[in-house]
Amino acid sequence: MLDVLTGEWMGKVSGLGAGVDSYYEILLKSFVMFGEPQDAEMFHVSYEAIKQHMRRGRAECNSGSGLHPLYVNVEMGTGNTATNWIDSLQAAFPGVQVLHGDLEEAICHHALYYSIWKKYGCLPERYNWKLDAPDVKFYPLRPELVESTYLLYRATKNPFYLHVGRDILIALNNHTR
Repeated sequence: MLDVLTGEWMGKVSGLGAGVDSYYEILLKSFVMFGEPQDAEMFHVSYEAIKQHMRRGRAECNSGSGLHPLYVNVEMGTGNTATNWIDSLQAAFPGVQVLHGDLEEAICHHALYYSIWKKYGCLPERYNWKLDAPDVKFYPLRPELVESTYLLYRATKNPFYLHVGRDILIALNNHTR
């Protein structure tokens, strides 16, 4: 978070969720829509930093041993893990990864959020990955996971994502009316 008057950093934690999720999404979508090279370059530099500093877990998504990959909140000065939670707004990032062409990483990241959805019938606002439990349990009907699911289907044509969409729709009808 920046102070708009001084340009100084106010927050010292960075992540892909609340407070910054739209930045990456808009930066890439702006390039897609307007073709400005500086938007593509800013996104590319940011994306490389995200993968280097925020990604945790095994190196390969679908093979190897170790924890399933996820993107964590980090301390900006050190790159150390800052929190033990991820939030529902971060579920937009697999869609951003699809638009960027990083399909394997998008599929992997989406699988994490979908597994949380399946476990709870919706995506908790904040999920503590260390405790394997929600920290903030409400769900304000966010569209991020749905959009990522749609973009993955469009990119892969894999009917699995149609089933995911159906599961989400059924859960919304059953739990949010």
